[in-house]
Amino acid sequence: MGKQASADQKIGLALSGGGSRAIAFHLGCLHALHELGVLDKVSVLSTVSGGSVIGALYANHQGPFSEFEATVRAFLVKGLIWPSVRKMLTTSEGVKAILCWSLIVPINAAIFVASKLTWVVSFLLPSEQRSALRLDILHSPVRRFASRTTILRRVFEEEVFKGIRLRDLPPNRPLLVVNATDLRTGSAFYFSSHDSGSWRLGTLANKNVTLGQAVTASAAFPLMLPALDEYMPFNKKDGSRRVERVNLSDGGVYDNLGLAPLWPDRDPSISLNVAQVDSIICCRAGYGLRFDSAKQTVISRLNSAFACIHDRAQNAGIKRLFDLQRSGVLKNVLLPFLGQDDSRLEYPPDDLVAREDVFAYPTDFCAMSEEWIDNLSRRGYQLTYALIAEHWPDLLDDGAS
Repeated sequence: MGKQASADQKIGLALSGGGSRAIAFHLGCLHALHELGVLDKVSVLSTVSGGSVIGALYANHQGPFSEFEATVRAFLVKGLIWPSVRKMLTTSEGVKAILCWSLIVPINAAIFVASKLTWVVSFLLPSEQRSALRLDILHSPVRRFASRTTILRRVFEEEVFKGIRLRDLPPNRPLLVVNATDLRTGSAFYFSSHDSGSWRLGTLANKNVTLGQAVTASAAFPLMLPALDEYMPFNKKDGSRRVERVNLSDGGVYDNLGLAPLWPDRDPSISLNVAQVDSIICCRAGYGLRFDSAKQTVISRLNSAFACIHDRAQNAGIKRLFDLQRSGVLKNVLLPFLGQDDSRLEYPPDDLVAREDVFAYPTDFCAMSEEWIDNLSRRGYQLTYALIAEHWPDLLDDGAS
């Protein structure tokens, strides 16, 4: 990793996904970076899922860091489960979600049965005629207009972010890029105060996107929450405007580290929110090595396969990150990692919160105890300082001056 720091350095900060565990860990990382004056030098803040929650809270906060930390801690203690249950029971969104579910489930079941029956019957026909009888392209005519995810969106919009829009974020904060995934095109979908959209669909024509909508899309973990199913108007590169249907899901499906918007070789003629950075800090709240039990059911195998692909994709991103540093494209790289092998730290503090004490905390948004908040955030704080001392010591000198 690099050793030089300069006043004109352009730093990108990525906050990974990982539910409330990521929020607490990132809080400690941000605290350390704040003490060293590094947060003031960050030009782009790229966030995913749980990282998007704390990133959005930071991007919208005006005031001392201590107040921001108190806000994040209060959010973690409260969690999102019970606020979502209350919203479901006390607003029309819960009724709409039940109605939508009652329509979509039987329609999709009927389509599934019909497609499988025609698939079986098609084998009675000559091979060249089978494709005409199969109904694999059928899909429900009913859009998922309400779900657990739209209930969560109301919690974010009404209780957490108070209806603030992306375009209203304070200009003295880093550019916030909230990462989501469009499942229909398999591409990244970025929300920011500059431009929102994707390279496949174009630039979102509606500039009134709320911070709550962006964070909800980024945090909609597909195994637990349906995608946000919406029609949106996009401005195309040829000057036309077209309404497209999007299925927005967790940004971690595409890139759980949030590094994609920070890569130095992005082409502004193709990609959105291209910002030039020469140093990257990536706070990663993921697990260490897995050693799961044997898988004997279809669901358990699929879950394990998903986790394996997910881990490998993140490892590839980390390798690319350090390859860019070694080649001189990036000046500095820093990776505070929850699953860090503590024995490899050159300057560990005497009271280091061990990896084994925290890394198994689940990646959900349930209420978190003060003890867990303290342990996870303290590990983030300690690792950030230890890694800076080892790999980017000029930041310590800058913070002390």
